[in-house]
Amino acid sequence: MLTGLSAAALALHAVLLGGLELAWPGGETYSSSQPAVLPMEVRTVPMAVSVQELVGAVDVPKVSTPVASAAPAETPTRAVPKARTAMAQAARAPRTVRAAAGVAPSMASMPVADESKVVHAEATPAFVATPGSDMLLALDTTLAAAPQPVASPESKPVADEVVPVYRTRLPPAATLRFRMQRGGLSGTADLAWRPTGSRYELHFDGKVAGLTILTQVSSGGVEANGLVPVRFTDQRLRHAVIAANFQRDAGKITFSGPTDEFPLWPGVQDRLSWMIQLSAIVQADAKLMQPGAKVAMHVVGARADAGVWVFRCVARESVDVAGTAVQAAKFVREPRGPYDTAAEVWLDPQRHDLPVRAALRSGDGDALELILQEANTAP
Repeated sequence: MLTGLSAAALALHAVLLGGLELAWPGGETYSSSQPAVLPMEVRTVPMAVSVQELVGAVDVPKVSTPVASAAPAETPTRAVPKARTAMAQAARAPRTVRAAAGVAPSMASMPVADESKVVHAEATPAFVATPGSDMLLALDTTLAAAPQPVASPESKPVADEVVPVYRTRLPPAATLRFRMQRGGLSGTADLAWRPTGSRYELHFDGKVAGLTILTQVSSGGVEANGLVPVRFTDQRLRHAVIAANFQRDAGKITFSGPTDEFPLWPGVQDRLSWMIQLSAIVQADAKLMQPGAKVAMHVVGARADAGVWVFRCVARESVDVAGTAVQAAKFVREPRGPYDTAAEVWLDPQRHDLPVRAALRSGDGDALELILQEANTAP
């Protein structure tokens, strides 16, 4: 035993001093004079299949990512044939090739997915802004085509809510010119009131820097209880005309855009005619001009927004009309919900109770204010 240990010690000593070569299976030799690295040889073996094909052998549904390009996404029609070819080649390749490529030996026996059952996500085309395109006009066109939001709860009026029918005395024909304020914009607005026998027409035009931003028209008949609207139209800047139709024969209210229908309530008014109707009601009954008095009516807009508007007289207030102080009766309509419309209107007894000031505020804070600058009325 001592002899064997001595021989091993001598051999190790020789390796450390150099000159002794150790033989590995296969005939290769390792010399102690070479750098001290792991005694393994890395061989380059020709691969019968590319790594891309081997990776593609796993048929996984693709999810396409939208890119800012108009080019259509490539359809993976050759995914299965390439996968089958790669698997077949991998199965025929030597074990060393499969191991070097990271493919388990059992992968070749895995079933190939049926392409007809693979669902590929469709790519969503991305919006690409072409040089020189008018982005503002494109945005405005998109908004014009989109359905307009309908305020709530005005769009859901209480059908069985009882609203009185009032005696009326209509004011004479008049043209009222207002100073208009809408947000940060200032301009002018003309309200033309034209009663003719049993018919009437009411026209409103709002302009800023000579550009019409709002046009509303109400037309219909005149009865003992005041205005009987037949059609109301509303048009905003760069938007199509929308309308509310009061179908007297059918007993319902329909719209040019929304498919909603409302019953034709007695005394119902539109978003423009209510101003003249309120004047006609208080002119026929002076008691309604006293603080605390109330006037109620159904009011309908062209966007199928409808609700009961209750105006309450709160006080007499001074209004500056073209430098002259006018004592007008202020009426307030309180909103019934977060998206409802708040309205204030000042009626001048010296001008047949026509409005000399008005303010409308929607739920999003947008406000339209009118202050009379000039009035031309018939005697």
